[in-house]
Amino acid sequence: MYGYYDPPFSVEQEGISISVEKTGDRWTYRRILGNDEVEKLILGDRKRIIINPVEPLNTPKEITPNLLIEFEKTLILAEGEKKQVFLTFPVEIGVFISDNGNKSPQLLDVFTLVKQKFTLYGEVSNGVVCKYWKSRLYSVSPLLNPLQEGVMELTLRNTSSEWASISKAVFSAYGMKLYYDGDVFMRARMDILNRNTAETGFEPQPINGELKGALVKDRKTRKEAFGVYGLQKLGFVPLKFYMGWGF
Repeated sequence: MYGYYDPPFSVEQEGISISVEKTGDRWTYRRILGNDEVEKLILGDRKRIIINPVEPLNTPKEITPNLLIEFEKTLILAEGEKKQVFLTFPVEIGVFISDNGNKSPQLLDVFTLVKQKFTLYGEVSNGVVCKYWKSRLYSVSPLLNPLQEGVMELTLRNTSSEWASISKAVFSAYGMKLYYDGDVFMRARMDILNRNTAETGFEPQPINGELKGALVKDRKTRKEAFGVYGLQKLGFVPLKFYMGWGF
């Protein structure tokens, strides 16, 4: 389903139906998912529709830019160690409209096949609301349904002087970079600073469209997805998340 479409078109997969059809001098965008139906009118020709995965923090509405992933099993990391693990994260699907020019595409629709859940990270009085997801820890990249789940390659660095017990990680949507081509992928890092604090962020963009690492030994090229938070980011926003209430 992910990709670029020139109207008119119609695509169906996993119970999702998306179409753009011409009626008179206007185009009609229609998306059906279960009992949820969205219909919008598009004026003007030479438009292209882009369907790609987006940051999993836009539905049911933009409640929080923070994603908390709880590990199914606690991970113990020795002092000074650097290790890579693979996690899953929920996928949301964004539909964008582009005029085929150099301007950024406009978000037309966003939805998800995944059940939504939220949690609080930190204290009740001043904690942070987060989208919640629970993931197994993998030593190699798992095979997933790309319309529902993505793969996160997480590099863990324990820069403290003692063993670290890690059961969760929190990430900011403003720094997320998603890539797709048969799967959905992003690369992140988590630096353990001391017993109770850590910092998370995302790795730089791929070089020449390629991603390096264990996940792409075949040098498979992925497309960079248009992000909702990336398009609306104005002024200074934190690209990293500081975990000050433990991990």
